[in-house]
Amino acid sequence: MSSGLEAAESSRPDSSKIPGLSKLGYGFGNIAYSLPYQASATFFMFFATEIVGIPPTLAGTLAAVSLAWDAVCDPLVGYLSDNTESRRLGRRHPYLLAGGVLTAVLTCLLWTVSSLVSFGYRVALVFLFLVGLRTALAIFVIPYLALGGELSRDYDERSAIQGVRAAFYLTGMILAIAGATLVFFRATPAFPRGQLNPAAYPRMALAFAAVVLVSTAVCVLSTWRFIPLLPGRTARMKGRPLSAKHLFGDFLDALRDRELLALLLMIVVIEAGFQFGIAIGIHVNTYTYGLTGPQIGLLTLAVLGSSVLSQPFWVWFAKRFEKRVALIAGLLIGFAGFVGAPWAHVWWKLFPLESPGLLRTLAPFMVLAGIGNGAFMSIPNSMIADAADVEELATGKRDEGLYFGLYIFAYKVGVMVSLLLSGFALSRIGFRPGAPGQTEATRFLLAMVPTYLLLASAPFALFFISKYGITRQRWRQVKDQLQERRAYARPAGDGAIRGPGS
Repeated sequence: MSSGLEAAESSRPDSSKIPGLSKLGYGFGNIAYSLPYQASATFFMFFATEIVGIPPTLAGTLAAVSLAWDAVCDPLVGYLSDNTESRRLGRRHPYLLAGGVLTAVLTCLLWTVSSLVSFGYRVALVFLFLVGLRTALAIFVIPYLALGGELSRDYDERSAIQGVRAAFYLTGMILAIAGATLVFFRATPAFPRGQLNPAAYPRMALAFAAVVLVSTAVCVLSTWRFIPLLPGRTARMKGRPLSAKHLFGDFLDALRDRELLALLLMIVVIEAGFQFGIAIGIHVNTYTYGLTGPQIGLLTLAVLGSSVLSQPFWVWFAKRFEKRVALIAGLLIGFAGFVGAPWAHVWWKLFPLESPGLLRTLAPFMVLAGIGNGAFMSIPNSMIADAADVEELATGKRDEGLYFGLYIFAYKVGVMVSLLLSGFALSRIGFRPGAPGQTEATRFLLAMVPTYLLLASAPFALFFISKYGITRQRWRQVKDQLQERRAYARPAGDGAIRGPGS
């Protein structure tokens, strides 16, 4: 009996460690989000303009509007996930199941829109399915991230959990980008550049939908035993109904948290720059560098693979030098790669674009970019969970769902800005959809314009990171005060702090 109690206690979110298999199972679930999300982020503009035949400005507007809706959904889903609870499935798992299934279905629908139907009809279908997919992804990912923040309340274990989660997030990105380019976008006699083959996209959609369903199931089953141990709604939450008033009040309370606000502003600025490059990245690789689908896949694998492999380094770095310092280091390393590649090849022409060794000269820059990117795949999520501790001490409640919802909201605001800019930029630099080639000036600007935006955003990103004030020492003080409060909390009093399983 005692050994069983000890085992149960070691699995509680208050413990410093959680079982390795549970971490892996939880992390594997991130593929259900990152695979379809990254596929849409990377290929949508190209698919919409080159395959479906939608003008660039309209395609960018459709994507931006869908992300605006998605961004609004994120805090709402977080609020609902925090304040609704199933007796058997808890607060998070019902949303994981519903979101995973809907994501698989809408992934299939989006990538099968045909250019053979009337223009207005295909535009309407693309918009409807894209909005539906964004909504399904929000239903899944916000409770998923909140669950990760609840699995442990240890400062360093949170970074370890987020490192595992980030590794699988990046694995999903690899499957989405490198897998698509190497498997589905292979050259054929009719389409030497396989990304221009309309038949490739429905096959890609079916495969991705199957992976989404499998990863959702693995995540749910791996974390099922934690359901009775995870924090539920507090007495204060149970005593008030769901309402727009309470949502708005919680929203304002969260924005008053200066630590969370620093992270929100940081990610808006960073994603506005980085996602702009991703949105037109396939245009750059196709027309500026003249790469084939498999070659694009290999470079993408260099970025994402180095991001995955860098996770143990960033977990160690954050433990050794603080999480805030890790983000600053990651930003500088990432910029060296993302900015260095086009400047060295296109502006300074240190490496000729016509060289057969082009992939070898691009690859080191992509590795640097991937290492820097790796820091932002894990460390900010751990910092959000720490900010939720500060919130609990200040307010007597934990709103992980809302906090992560606001973070993803800010992330998507940055993406939305980048998509609007990408459609506008493609038109302004003279990009011609459907043309067999582009002018020399257009090829130059395709590569260089994203770097200008990155360089302009860097000082703002560094400023906002510097404003995040939770250090290890401060967190320990917060943890000690929370433990003291929980020890004396009334079991059913108004505003009492619930422990796991209470």
